[in-house]
Amino acid sequence: MLPGRACSGVESASILRILAGCAEAAVAMPPMLAAWAASQRHHQAGRVVQLAERLSAGEPLESVVAGERSTLLDEHAAAVQFGTQTGLLPQMVAVTVNRQASLSLRYRVAIGYLVVVLVMFLATAGFLSLRIVPIYAKIVDDFGMERPPSLQLAFAVSGPVALVSSLLPLLIIFGVLLLVSRRLRRWAAWPFQRGQRAVAAVDLLSVAVAGGMPLDVAARQLAACQRDRRLAEKLDLIAKEDSSVTLARLIGRVPAEQFFRLSSSGDRGWLLHAVATRRRERRRRRWTLTAELLVPVGVFLMGVLVLIESLAVLGPLNELVGGLS
Repeated sequence: MLPGRACSGVESASILRILAGCAEAAVAMPPMLAAWAASQRHHQAGRVVQLAERLSAGEPLESVVAGERSTLLDEHAAAVQFGTQTGLLPQMVAVTVNRQASLSLRYRVAIGYLVVVLVMFLATAGFLSLRIVPIYAKIVDDFGMERPPSLQLAFAVSGPVALVSSLLPLLIIFGVLLLVSRRLRRWAAWPFQRGQRAVAAVDLLSVAVAGGMPLDVAARQLAACQRDRRLAEKLDLIAKEDSSVTLARLIGRVPAEQFFRLSSSGDRGWLLHAVATRRRERRRRRWTLTAELLVPVGVFLMGVLVLIESLAVLGPLNELVGGLS
């Protein structure tokens, strides 16, 4: 089966809202899921129907969701598991589905444009580095002329450029697979989303703590719902030693100390939610700044390489024409 059969974020959020709505209104989940599946594409509809059938057979929701990684996003599955265990599923869903993407559509389009331009540039630069620059270097050597600095620099960078250009077909294939495969995109993005997963965990903890659950109990249950081993280890430490030292590994030293100074569970929950919101906004600004810098820096570097190769070609040609005339 192709790796592109996973659900989209919208489909996962829709299932999440259905489960939360059924739990809040005390309505049976299988009929609602089966009715929603009728309006979905073939593969997603089949997975949702299987989900409804397993629930109809009496299987607990948290165990069903734990094995449905292609039907729900990982963070959505964790929210359902944790929300079911704590009895706070609607609240867990509310803090999960209201998150915004780290990058707006504007910046995603800009980065996509840069990638397309970069692919075309690498193809052209690779041709110049493999075919044109070596020929001009040989012509200059045959005429007994000294290589100009631009030609020497272009000849020096032609090797790395040619190597990257030779990998261009593989990069294009990988890029196409990323476009058509949601699973591959999630696999490629997994290492870059560690901070996002930690923020999501703090948000879920804030709901549980605000609901009156002790921090160590909530951390232990949430750790069992995580696929990220490092995050699960941090939560396990909090569960084993409910102190500011262990909590600081997740939210920082100062917020952890403030957390244990507060006595009200509502205030503690608010503090965790505020930390998660601040960190999420910081990550969004960081990714936005990276996107804003990536486009002009990429265009500048491509322009510099074009300038070097142009001078490397036109400089010796000008001298040769002048010598012949």
